[in-house]
Amino acid sequence: MSVLTTDQNTAAEAAEAAEALGASFAEGEPVEDEYRHEAELYDTLWADLNTLDLPFQLARTEEFGGPLLELACGTGRVLLPCAALVERAVGVDISPSMLEQGRANLAAAGVPEGRVELVEGDFRTFRLGERFALVLAAGQPMYHLETTEDWLSALTSIREHLLPGGRFATGVPIFSDEVIAEYDRRQLFAGEIRHPRTGQRIAMWDFNTFDTGAQKITRRRVSEVLDEEGLVLESRHSLRTNFYRSPEQIRELLGQAGFRIEREHGGFDESPFGPGSEYYVWVASAAE
Repeated sequence: MSVLTTDQNTAAEAAEAAEALGASFAEGEPVEDEYRHEAELYDTLWADLNTLDLPFQLARTEEFGGPLLELACGTGRVLLPCAALVERAVGVDISPSMLEQGRANLAAAGVPEGRVELVEGDFRTFRLGERFALVLAAGQPMYHLETTEDWLSALTSIREHLLPGGRFATGVPIFSDEVIAEYDRRQLFAGEIRHPRTGQRIAMWDFNTFDTGAQKITRRRVSEVLDEEGLVLESRHSLRTNFYRSPEQIRELLGQAGFRIEREHGGFDESPFGPGSEYYVWVASAAE
């Protein structure tokens, strides 16, 4: 039986760490799927969202029924529990890695084949050839849309996939001056998780930069794989940019795209919308 030396142990741990982060540092490697390193971790990373927005999504599914469509469905965090309430559900996502994890989650949950369909596509331009009673967009994918043209393209695609009387329900955070001052250009500890497959510790730090003129947020995340004593075995830096809008701008865009807002809330708890609201949550239907 061979025994690893300290150096060999460190090398072996680093190799496992690289695998834990999905690392591949080959020079010139193309970045085609920005979620490819996150897909396996996603449900663990964002588990807290289930207490924030999932009750709202489930309530809307119970209220409006199916068929159901979720945009930017990712791993199925919202789609799977909502799909249990309807006969048919479809999820659209641009990331092959997230959809692969979503299919694994479907299989693990024992969802009957054909009840939930996952489709790779851009939610600005997707065309499915069917219409839905409810369209959801959980997890603020609307803030992935950079330009007014992107918003209008996405909203038009959504409207064209609604059945008569169908609804589009989602919400986004509001970045007030106070929120921006709290997060802009500050390094914040985002948390520590265990990798769901390897069990390794992963600590995360975020540094957010706000460009208020362009309504843009750039997040640098540093993910560190740690051994049990806290030694950093592997580190990965990733950049992600989101583009936020004010409630007034969103109302205008919905109107331009042919929507009528039926309800507005100041949170996913369906609290009234007002000046101090932290979220802008809406339910809209196609205008007559």
